[in-house]
Amino acid sequence: MNRKDTQGKARFGMDRTDLTQSFLNAFIPPTTRIQTLPEQLSDAMVGMIVRGIFKPGERLHEVALAERFQVSRGPVREALRILEREGLVTMPPRRGASVTKFTRQRVKEIFQVRASLMALCAEDLARKHSPRIIDELEHGTKELSKALKGANADEFIVLVYQLSMYVAEMAENQLAREILVSLGRQTLSFTRRALENPEQRQTWASNWHAIMRGIRDGDPVRAGHASIHLVETMGDAALAALDEMRALESEGERESAA
Repeated sequence: MNRKDTQGKARFGMDRTDLTQSFLNAFIPPTTRIQTLPEQLSDAMVGMIVRGIFKPGERLHEVALAERFQVSRGPVREALRILEREGLVTMPPRRGASVTKFTRQRVKEIFQVRASLMALCAEDLARKHSPRIIDELEHGTKELSKALKGANADEFIVLVYQLSMYVAEMAENQLAREILVSLGRQTLSFTRRALENPEQRQTWASNWHAIMRGIRDGDPVRAGHASIHLVETMGDAALAALDEMRALESEGERESAA
Protein backbone atom coordinates (compact mmCIF):
# COMPACT_ATOMS: atom_id res chain seq x y z
CA MET A 1 0.00 0.00 0.00
CA ASN A 2 1.23 3.47 -0.85
CA ARG A 3 1.89 5.93 1.95
CA LYS A 4 0.08 9.22 1.84
CA ASP A 5 0.99 12.81 2.60
CA THR A 6 -1.00 15.14 4.81
CA GLN A 7 -3.57 15.70 2.03
CA GLY A 8 -4.14 11.96 1.73
CA LYS A 9 -2.37 11.73 -1.63
CA ALA A 10 -0.08 8.76 -2.25
CA ARG A 11 3.52 9.99 -2.36
CA PHE A 12 4.94 7.08 -4.34
CA GLY A 13 3.20 4.94 -6.94
CA MET A 14 0.34 4.99 -9.43
CA ASP A 15 -3.39 4.45 -9.17
CA ARG A 16 -3.75 1.07 -10.85
CA THR A 17 -7.44 1.67 -11.51
CA ASP A 18 -6.48 4.36 -14.06
CA LEU A 19 -2.86 3.96 -15.08
CA THR A 20 -3.05 6.36 -18.02
CA GLN A 21 -4.44 9.29 -16.05
CA SER A 22 -2.19 8.50 -13.11
CA PHE A 23 0.82 8.60 -15.44
CA LEU A 24 -0.19 12.00 -16.79
CA ASN A 25 -0.90 13.40 -13.32
CA ALA A 26 2.48 12.31 -11.97
CA PHE A 27 4.34 14.91 -14.00
CA ILE A 28 2.32 17.93 -12.94
CA PRO A 29 4.58 20.20 -10.85
CA PRO A 30 3.56 20.14 -7.18
CA THR A 31 1.51 23.19 -6.21
CA THR A 32 -0.68 24.22 -3.32
CA ARG A 33 -2.74 26.69 -5.36
CA ILE A 34 -5.58 26.18 -7.80
CA GLN A 35 -4.27 25.97 -11.36
CA THR A 36 -5.53 28.25 -14.09
CA LEU A 37 -7.13 26.76 -17.20
CA PRO A 38 -4.01 27.41 -19.33
CA GLU A 39 -1.87 25.64 -16.71
CA GLN A 40 -4.23 22.65 -16.74
CA LEU A 41 -4.11 22.55 -20.54
CA SER A 42 -0.31 22.78 -20.58
CA ASP A 43 -0.08 19.83 -18.17
CA ALA A 44 -2.41 17.79 -20.37
CA MET A 45 -0.24 18.58 -23.41
CA VAL A 46 2.91 17.54 -21.51
CA GLY A 47 1.33 14.14 -20.94
CA MET A 48 0.53 13.82 -24.62
CA ILE A 49 4.07 14.77 -25.61
CA VAL A 50 5.52 12.25 -23.14
CA ARG A 51 3.28 9.46 -24.42
CA GLY A 52 4.13 10.21 -28.04
CA ILE A 53 0.67 11.44 -29.00
CA PHE A 54 2.35 14.68 -30.06
CA LYS A 55 5.69 13.88 -31.69
CA PRO A 56 8.88 15.99 -31.93
CA GLY A 57 8.53 18.58 -34.67
CA GLU A 58 4.76 18.12 -34.94
CA ARG A 59 2.73 21.28 -35.47
CA LEU A 60 0.30 22.18 -32.69
CA HIS A 61 -2.66 23.99 -34.22
CA GLU A 62 -4.62 26.21 -31.85
CA VAL A 63 -7.98 25.46 -33.48
CA ALA A 64 -7.49 21.69 -33.33
CA LEU A 65 -6.32 21.87 -29.71
CA ALA A 66 -9.27 24.07 -28.75
CA GLU A 67 -11.63 21.52 -30.28
CA ARG A 68 -9.85 18.62 -28.57
CA PHE A 69 -10.09 20.23 -25.14
CA GLN A 70 -13.43 21.94 -25.81
CA VAL A 71 -12.18 25.40 -24.86
CA SER A 72 -11.63 28.68 -26.67
CA ARG A 73 -8.36 29.48 -28.44
CA GLY A 74 -7.24 32.01 -25.80
CA PRO A 75 -6.41 29.49 -23.03
CA VAL A 76 -4.80 27.20 -25.62
CA ARG A 77 -2.56 30.03 -26.82
CA GLU A 78 -1.49 30.80 -23.24
CA ALA A 79 -0.88 27.09 -22.55
CA LEU A 80 1.42 26.94 -25.56
CA ARG A 81 3.33 29.95 -24.24
CA ILE A 82 3.78 28.14 -20.90
CA LEU A 83 5.24 25.15 -22.73
CA GLU A 84 7.45 27.44 -24.80
CA ARG A 85 8.92 28.86 -21.59
CA GLU A 86 9.59 25.31 -20.40
CA GLY A 87 11.29 24.45 -23.68
CA LEU A 88 8.76 21.80 -24.68
CA VAL A 89 7.23 23.84 -27.50
CA THR A 90 8.87 26.05 -30.12
CA MET A 91 6.99 29.13 -31.39
CA PRO A 92 9.00 30.97 -34.07
CA PRO A 93 7.41 34.20 -35.37
CA ARG A 94 4.66 33.70 -37.98
CA ARG A 95 5.19 29.94 -38.09
CA GLY A 96 2.96 28.66 -35.31
CA ALA A 97 3.74 26.26 -32.47
CA SER A 98 5.37 22.85 -32.73
CA VAL A 99 6.73 20.24 -30.33
CA THR A 100 10.40 20.96 -29.68
CA LYS A 101 12.79 18.71 -31.55
CA PHE A 102 15.74 18.34 -29.21
CA THR A 103 19.31 18.05 -30.45
CA ARG A 104 21.79 15.64 -28.90
CA GLN A 105 23.76 18.58 -27.51
CA ARG A 106 20.67 20.04 -25.85
CA VAL A 107 19.77 16.72 -24.22
CA LYS A 108 23.37 16.27 -23.04
CA GLU A 109 23.36 19.74 -21.47
CA ILE A 110 20.04 19.10 -19.73
CA PHE A 111 21.35 15.97 -18.04
CA GLN A 112 24.59 17.69 -17.03
CA VAL A 113 22.59 20.35 -15.19
CA ARG A 114 20.24 17.76 -13.68
CA ALA A 115 23.20 15.73 -12.40
CA SER A 116 24.68 18.74 -10.59
CA LEU A 117 21.36 19.76 -9.02
CA MET A 118 20.41 16.23 -7.95
CA ALA A 119 23.81 15.79 -6.33
CA LEU A 120 23.39 19.09 -4.48
CA CYS A 121 19.98 18.04 -3.14
CA ALA A 122 21.08 14.53 -2.17
CA GLU A 123 24.12 15.90 -0.34
CA ASP A 124 21.85 18.26 1.62
CA LEU A 125 19.61 15.36 2.67
CA ALA A 126 22.60 13.30 3.78
CA ARG A 127 23.70 16.19 5.99
CA LYS A 128 20.20 16.63 7.42
CA HIS A 129 19.98 12.89 8.12
CA SER A 130 16.27 13.19 8.95
CA PRO A 131 14.73 9.87 10.11
CA ARG A 132 11.42 10.82 8.46
CA ILE A 133 13.04 11.55 5.10
CA ILE A 134 15.14 8.39 5.28
CA ASP A 135 12.03 6.36 6.09
CA GLU A 136 10.20 7.81 3.08
CA LEU A 137 13.15 7.16 0.75
CA GLU A 138 13.45 3.57 1.94
CA HIS A 139 9.75 3.13 1.26
CA GLY A 140 10.06 4.73 -2.19
CA THR A 141 12.99 2.55 -3.23
CA LYS A 142 11.11 -0.55 -2.04
CA GLU A 143 8.19 0.48 -4.24
CA LEU A 144 10.67 0.91 -7.09
CA SER A 145 11.92 -2.65 -6.56
CA LYS A 146 8.34 -3.92 -6.67
CA ALA A 147 7.70 -2.05 -9.92
CA LEU A 148 10.91 -3.53 -11.33
CA LYS A 149 9.35 -6.99 -11.18
CA GLY A 150 6.42 -5.88 -13.32
CA ALA A 151 6.28 -5.17 -17.03
CA ASN A 152 4.79 -1.68 -16.73
CA ALA A 153 7.49 0.85 -17.68
CA ASP A 154 5.11 3.73 -16.98
CA GLU A 155 4.72 2.73 -13.33
CA PHE A 156 8.50 2.50 -12.96
CA ILE A 157 9.22 5.90 -14.51
CA VAL A 158 6.54 7.54 -12.36
CA LEU A 159 8.30 6.23 -9.25
CA VAL A 160 11.70 7.41 -10.53
CA TYR A 161 10.29 10.87 -11.13
CA GLN A 162 8.50 10.92 -7.76
CA LEU A 163 11.70 9.97 -5.95
CA SER A 164 13.63 12.70 -7.78
CA MET A 165 11.04 15.33 -6.91
CA TYR A 166 10.90 14.15 -3.29
CA VAL A 167 14.67 14.56 -2.91
CA ALA A 168 14.49 18.05 -4.44
CA GLU A 169 11.50 19.01 -2.28
CA MET A 170 13.00 17.79 1.00
CA ALA A 171 16.29 19.57 0.28
CA GLU A 172 14.18 22.75 0.54
CA ASN A 173 15.95 24.35 -2.41
CA GLN A 174 13.07 25.97 -4.28
CA LEU A 175 15.12 27.04 -7.30
CA ALA A 176 16.70 23.60 -7.71
CA ARG A 177 13.28 21.96 -7.51
CA GLU A 178 11.76 24.28 -10.12
CA ILE A 179 14.62 23.68 -12.54
CA LEU A 180 14.54 19.90 -11.97
CA VAL A 181 10.78 19.82 -12.59
CA SER A 182 11.17 21.74 -15.85
CA LEU A 183 14.18 19.79 -17.12
CA GLY A 184 12.60 16.49 -16.09
CA ARG A 185 9.48 17.26 -18.11
CA GLN A 186 11.56 18.23 -21.15
CA THR A 187 13.27 14.84 -21.34
CA LEU A 188 10.47 12.52 -20.23
CA SER A 189 9.69 11.28 -23.74
CA PHE A 190 13.29 10.05 -24.11
CA THR A 191 13.60 8.56 -20.63
CA ARG A 192 10.25 6.81 -20.99
CA ARG A 193 11.43 5.18 -24.19
CA ALA A 194 14.74 4.20 -22.57
CA LEU A 195 12.93 2.58 -19.64
CA GLU A 196 11.06 0.24 -21.93
CA ASN A 197 14.31 -1.75 -21.69
CA PRO A 198 14.19 -4.01 -18.56
CA GLU A 199 17.99 -3.81 -18.19
CA GLN A 200 17.81 -0.03 -17.97
CA ARG A 201 15.14 -0.29 -15.26
CA GLN A 202 17.39 -2.64 -13.28
CA THR A 203 20.32 -0.22 -13.56
CA TRP A 204 18.26 2.78 -12.47
CA ALA A 205 16.77 0.89 -9.52
CA SER A 206 20.27 -0.07 -8.34
CA ASN A 207 21.40 3.54 -8.65
CA TRP A 208 18.45 4.77 -6.59
CA HIS A 209 19.22 2.29 -3.84
CA ALA A 210 22.80 3.63 -3.80
CA ILE A 211 21.50 7.20 -3.38
CA MET A 212 19.19 6.11 -0.57
CA ARG A 213 22.04 4.32 1.25
CA GLY A 214 24.28 7.38 1.00
CA ILE A 215 21.55 9.57 2.50
CA ARG A 216 20.67 6.97 5.14
CA ASP A 217 24.31 6.64 6.20
CA GLY A 218 24.74 10.42 6.43
CA ASP A 219 27.44 10.39 3.76
CA PRO A 220 27.08 13.49 1.52
CA VAL A 221 29.96 12.51 -0.76
CA ARG A 222 28.55 9.05 -1.47
CA ALA A 223 25.01 10.39 -1.90
CA GLY A 224 26.25 13.06 -4.32
CA HIS A 225 28.36 10.67 -6.37
CA ALA A 226 25.50 8.17 -6.58
CA SER A 227 23.16 10.93 -7.79
CA ILE A 228 25.59 12.03 -10.48
CA HIS A 229 26.03 8.42 -11.60
CA LEU A 230 22.25 7.96 -11.74
CA VAL A 231 21.62 11.03 -13.88
CA GLU A 232 24.62 10.38 -16.14
CA THR A 233 23.27 6.87 -16.74
CA MET A 234 19.86 8.37 -17.45
CA GLY A 235 21.45 10.80 -19.89
CA ASP A 236 23.28 8.07 -21.80
CA ALA A 237 20.07 6.06 -22.07
CA ALA A 238 18.09 9.12 -23.15
CA LEU A 239 20.62 9.94 -25.88
CA ALA A 240 20.46 6.36 -27.15
CA ALA A 241 16.66 6.59 -27.20
CA LEU A 242 16.87 9.92 -29.05
CA ASP A 243 19.16 8.37 -31.67
CA GLU A 244 16.73 5.49 -32.09
CA MET A 245 13.79 7.86 -32.49
CA ARG A 246 15.68 9.90 -35.09
CA ALA A 247 16.59 6.74 -37.02
CA LEU A 248 12.95 5.64 -37.09
CA GLU A 249 11.89 9.11 -38.25
CA SER A 250 14.45 9.04 -41.07
CA GLU A 251 13.34 5.57 -42.11
CA GLY A 252 9.72 6.71 -42.19
CA GLU A 253 10.62 9.76 -44.28
CA ARG A 254 12.50 7.58 -46.79
CA GLU A 255 9.55 5.21 -47.08
CA SER A 256 7.17 8.14 -47.61
CA ALA A 257 9.39 9.57 -50.33
CA ALA A 258 9.71 6.22 -52.12
